[in-house]
Amino acid sequence: MTLEIGNLTFFMFLPIALLGYFFLAIVAISDKYILTSEKVRPIAFVFYSAFPVLVVFFLLPFYGQPFDFGKDFFVATVSGVSFTLALWAMYRGFLKSEVSHIGPLVGGSIPLFVLIFSSLFLAEYLTNSQLFGVFLLSVGTLAVAFEYKKNHYELNSAMLWGLVAAALFAVSHVSAKYLYNSYDFWTGFIWTRGIMGVFGAMLLVSPVLRRNLFKRTPPTKKTKIPARSLPIIVINKILAIVGVVLVQYAIALGSVTVINALAGVQYALLIILVFLLSRFWPKLFKEEYSKSEIIQEVGAIVLIGLGLAMIV
Repeated sequence: MTLEIGNLTFFMFLPIALLGYFFLAIVAISDKYILTSEKVRPIAFVFYSAFPVLVVFFLLPFYGQPFDFGKDFFVATVSGVSFTLALWAMYRGFLKSEVSHIGPLVGGSIPLFVLIFSSLFLAEYLTNSQLFGVFLLSVGTLAVAFEYKKNHYELNSAMLWGLVAAALFAVSHVSAKYLYNSYDFWTGFIWTRGIMGVFGAMLLVSPVLRRNLFKRTPPTKKTKIPARSLPIIVINKILAIVGVVLVQYAIALGSVTVINALAGVQYALLIILVFLLSRFWPKLFKEEYSKSEIIQEVGAIVLIGLGLAMIV
């Protein structure tokens, strides 16, 4: 089913995308908790994110269409591998900074990269109103990426990881959209995510990952994932899968640029959730907020709201 951007209706993709981003906002917070409080290494967390997705290949007999194992297989490989590498870069950023800064940096940068890649490879163009909405959403999410320290705003090394993650996510989304334009949703989803699972399994060649997962170590060294972490990781990954499926389905229905710009809503929700957790449940999750940061993030939420209004 091919749909032109200008003819998309509000009810076709917006609720699906927003629900997906709501789940992903929760996932981002739990990602930070698992990486810091539970001391899980980024490569191990990527393995838990990617390897289980292999099960989607079991859906091929029921949903898969005949697939071109030439160019389209290459595109699916690019999508799956770049998504996995993007997760690794994002988790590295989470470790080095606060999720309420790195998350919005990733979310605000993705639409800008997607806009460039989709115009080059998909010939996808937006109306002037939609372009302005994408701009506002991106500015709003980027606004909270800068950390306020010693009376000035600054970028830190974590921001580089965030930008790398954003570029890789954009490559993954645009290549997936190419397949959604050629096949039905499930065929494109199964091949892109299935290859992501294969790449996740290949990570087992890393001695760091194998040591983190399996090796018995002295109690003084926390290299193996604690048993208590596994239920948290499982719940986190279930929510992540649901969120990703919803967002990918929205991308299949609509504009890849617009859907990714709507990620600004995810980070507005993330800011609100982080503030509430820090205020009322600081033992569970806490980030420090200065008065200037509160003003900065409220302004960002306003920009995100205006951008959303322009898109729809």
